[in-house]
Parts: sequence; C-alpha cells; structure tokens
Amino acid sequence: MAELLNYRAINLAMSFIYACLFAFYLSHMPILFIGVLSLLCLWNVYLTLTNNPKPNAWLANILAGLALILMIYTIGIGDTVILFVAMLLLSSIFKLLQAKTKKHYHIIVTLTFFSISSAYLFNQSIITTLTMSALFLLNFAVLSLIESSHSLKLASKQSAKLLFIALPLAIFLLLFLPKMPAFWQLPGPKLAKTGLSEQVDPFDIAKLSNSDELVFRARFDNDTPASPYYWRALVHDTFDGKAWKTSDLLKYNNQSADPNKQIAIQHTYTIIAEPANQKWLYGLDYAISNNKNVESNALGLLRKKQYQAKSLQYQVSSAALSTEQLSDWQTAYYTRLNNQTNQTNQQAAKLAAKLKQSTTSQSDFYNALLSYFAKQEFSYTLTPEPMSDDSTIDQFLFDKKRGFCGHYASAAAYIFRSAGIPARLASGYLGGEKNQTNNYLSVRQYDAHAWVEVYINNQWQIFDATAVVAPERLNGSLSQNEELNDEFKSNLDFGLVSLSNFAAVNWLRLKLETLDYQWTSWVLGFDEEKQSNFLKSLFGSKHLWLVPLAVILGLAFSFAAYFIYLNWPRNKSKRPPLVSEFEVIKHWADKNDIAAPSHYSPNQQLIYFAEQSPIAAEPLSEFSYLFNQVRYAKKPFTKERKNQAKDLIKLIKSSK
Repeated sequence: MAELLNYRAINLAMSFIYACLFAFYLSHMPILFIGVLSLLCLWNVYLTLTNNPKPNAWLANILAGLALILMIYTIGIGDTVILFVAMLLLSSIFKLLQAKTKKHYHIIVTLTFFSISSAYLFNQSIITTLTMSALFLLNFAVLSLIESSHSLKLASKQSAKLLFIALPLAIFLLLFLPKMPAFWQLPGPKLAKTGLSEQVDPFDIAKLSNSDELVFRARFDNDTPASPYYWRALVHDTFDGKAWKTSDLLKYNNQSADPNKQIAIQHTYTIIAEPANQKWLYGLDYAISNNKNVESNALGLLRKKQYQAKSLQYQVSSAALSTEQLSDWQTAYYTRLNNQTNQTNQQAAKLAAKLKQSTTSQSDFYNALLSYFAKQEFSYTLTPEPMSDDSTIDQFLFDKKRGFCGHYASAAAYIFRSAGIPARLASGYLGGEKNQTNNYLSVRQYDAHAWVEVYINNQWQIFDATAVVAPERLNGSLSQNEELNDEFKSNLDFGLVSLSNFAAVNWLRLKLETLDYQWTSWVLGFDEEKQSNFLKSLFGSKHLWLVPLAVILGLAFSFAAYFIYLNWPRNKSKRPPLVSEFEVIKHWADKNDIAAPSHYSPNQQLIYFAEQSPIAAEPLSEFSYLFNQVRYAKKPFTKERKNQAKDLIKLIKSSK
C-alpha cells in the first residue's frame, strides 16, 4: 500500500468508472445483479475514504462465490455475451476490492479497458460513444497515476491531449483504410427486450406501447409520400383461436423474390435499423432491397442474411402489394380456420355471415365491416382489459369493445376468413415521428401495429379498423396522438419521451436524436459503398485501388520508421543525471520572469524559485530534495527516481 502514492485518487476514480458502467448496464442486466455490484462499489468507496483495510482473501472469495451464484441465477446461461460481460464486471469489482499493490492495479486497469469496450456490444450511439470515451480518458489517467505522484487533474489533462492527438489519425483511418469483411462474426447480445414476434397476441403487442426503444429510422430519397406508413415486418397466416402465428410454410418455405420480376416502383428510401436479435427488417408495401446483407422474399418482406450486432443501413424500393391471382390452394389456405376455432367465436362467425348476406361483392363486404367498427362505439386504448376463455374475439366485439390495434386486426381477419375472403394478419409499425431538421422518421417500439391484408379484386389490400376507430393514429407517431397523450405518457417507461410535455426537455430530446442520426448515418454507416463513393469524389474512379494501397504502405512505412527510431544506437556520452531536468526548470523560471542570482548553486536556485512561486513551491521543494539525493548524496538514479523527476517537472510547468 505504501508504494502506491495515489491510492485514494486511484480507488475513487476506478469506483466512479464502474459506477457509470453499472448505470449503463442497468437496462441490459437484471436489476438485482446490478444492485449487488453497486453495493460492492460503494463498499470500496467507503473503505477508501475511511482508510479501513480491504477484505481478506477468505471473505472476498466467499462473497465472490455467492455473487457468481446470483449472477447465474438472475442472468442464466442462454445469452453468452451478457454472461461474459457480467463475469467481467464481477471479477473487476472484486479485484478492485482486494487490490493493494501496483501490479494489482495494473491488472484492474487492463480489465477496465475491456469492460468499457464491452458497452459497444449493446449500444453504439453518439451519447454512448462520448460517455465511454470520457471513461477511457479517465482510465488512461489512472494508468499514469499508478507510476507517478502528480494529481488526477493533471493526469486527465495529459490523457485528453493524447486523445485529441490521436483523433485526426482515427478520422484518417476511418476515411481511407480499406473496409475489410470480418474473418469471423462474434456473437452479439440478445438486445431486443421488447419487440415484435412471430405470434401476435393482442395483449403482447399492446405491451410494446410501454417502450420508447428506437427500432429504425427512415428517410425518403425524394418527396415524402402521404401517410399512413405501414412498415411491414411479419405476416401471420394461421389462427389458433387466441393468437395469429406465422406458419412453417411462410417461415421456412417462402421463396425469395424473383430478381427478374418487373414491379412499378413507387417510393425509394433509406432505413437505418437498430441492432436486434431477430432477422426481419422493415419496408413499405412490397419491398425489395439490393443491399448485400438484405434479402427480399416473395411476400415483399425483408430479412437480414446474417445476424449483425450493429446498425444496418439499407436502401429500399417499394411497390404496391401483390396483384398476382391466387391459386386455388392459396385461396383455400388464406381462408382456412381450424376445427377448434370454428367451435368458438360463434357470434363473430354469425356477424360475418350477416354481412356477407347483406352485401353483393367483396368490396361491399370490406366497406360494411369498416362501417360496423365505426358505428358500434368501439374505442382505442393502450391498456386493454384482459379476456379469458377461448372466445376472445366474441368478447372483444360484443362485450368489451375497447382494444389496441391487435384486437381489431385479429377480429377483422377472423371475420374475413369466416366469410370466405382470403385474409392474413400483418405486423410491423405504423407512422413515425418526423424530424424536421433532417427530414427523417423515427420509429419506436410504441409505434408497433397490426393490421389485416385482405385479397379483394385480385389484389392484396390493407384493412385497418384503426382508420375509423382512432383516425388520428394514422398520422405521425403514437407519441403525437393528442387524444391518447395522457394515457400514452402514463403508460410509457421513464425516459425523455415521457417528459416531452415539457418544451425544454422535448427540444433537448430532438437535438440529441438529430445528433445521433448524423452519427449513425455518417460514422457507424460508413461502409464500403460510402467509402468508395467518397474516394471517387476525391480521386476519380480511375486507378481507385491505388488509394487504399498507398494508405496501407504509408502505415507500414511509418511503423517501420518508428521501430527503427526506437532501436537506433544512441550516443553513449550522457549528461550527468538531473542536469537536463534542472535546465527545463530554469527555462520555466525564465518564462515566468523568475531570475535567481548568478552565483547561486543549483540547489539554492531551486529554493529561490520555490520562494518566488508559491503555487509551484511544493513540487520545486520535492525536486530540490531529489536533486540533493542524486547529485550530492550519490543515490542511484533509478527508473523510479527518473519517473518522479518527470512528474515533478510536469507539475511545475502546469503551475500558473
């Protein structure tokens, strides 16, 4: 403990770093586990401030074993990435609780670099990047404090200088270093705590209104089309009486889109999808994409070709839903209701029969059902009442009459099929909040939506009872719905969106979102295609391959030159120890108009400098003592004394 000169500053700085990391991981790990880690961190702070001894090995090992059991119990072993990060955090905080020597703290600092870097597996936003950069800076400062005696403030300033020096190099490498595909793909964490699923239960989709988690952003290439925007993600084709599911036929046997198929493109746009553990992506109507990481299927849905633990930016072209005539087996398939379903929801089946009897065409049936929802005093709610038994559709249509989009879509699809009209349920997102500054839409989990796609007049068409029950929902985002504003804000998890009623908070939220959009689009989304376009704009397309080659050769030459410089033979004639350091101090004194009498000895000059500059008096006195020890007492000029002299000079030069 005695050899560590900045014991208190190092411990408090490391505790602060881990406190910030625990706050970050609060939304990704169980609150009980994070709470235990936070208590251990507070314990370390208490021991540091009170100068109490750290726990012995027996106590620490027992506590570590209990914490390990708690970690496995709360996190499980299903998500290996989160489990690895949790083990890293646990081992680091226990190592900090036991650290006593320089070697211990060197290990902790090394582990901390990995702990901070792990945050990018979960989030790569601009806010996360700035926060983690600040923690990196502080960790570098702690690293320098282990072998020095100067203050944390000075060490942080030096780390910041190195960071700003490295920043231009990082930008240069980002722009010009060739984008190489990864040799292997690391597994990513299962990020999506809430989101769509292959099974649409009306109550499950209603729960998504609690989350303001960003799903994707969309920006149209030309003029923004008129709303509503139905962002398709999944199609559900079977109904078990309670929920609509995606069958194996659609899940595994659905063909890829025909590349030779001619479609009339209506809209083109760019989507930036947030990291998620599922493969489906988002597009309007019948969507296709030429992105190498995206595939289109025969239903006009988009899928990731492989999992990516980062944002995915892709171009989309959209056309109208399919107008191809259904075959006999397809017609039978999309009108099928299993036997168990036929024995339930009898009132809904009777309603379908009644509407079919009173109409002469499928189009009339479509309008009649829409009119039914408009006239029967249905209401739209984010907190629907639970329904029991098997006849949930009957309960909703004839008893409750209050529901979320999933209730209306599920009931309408059932009625269409009962009337012999092909129908399927689609799920995705509706609308989005428009950012006026950059003209893009932000779509969040609370914008999750379900609707019906019904086959009428040889074309799939959208049927959405929301259009007549809550027409204001079709425009913009759910967060902008004035009629549901109070219910929405009270139902939403705590965050900036929940506080957007305050003008200042909402302004800050929009500015942060704009900044994050620019970061995601231009930094995280700077892929091979964007790099190629950038280089073409600078150097033209002719011999473009020479640019990355020149960069690689330039880097290789620079590293080789630096290696030669480090190993180049030095002049063996050395000056006596501390002479050069003393001259640096004299130069500092001259700059500050401090001139000692010429007949003073070096030691007398140092004392005189200390008297004339009270702010720098302490490091000057320490340097004077070190000077006497080495120059007059003939103490060896060891590496420790050399580092001490450097630190003292830094403190002197930083004094004003």
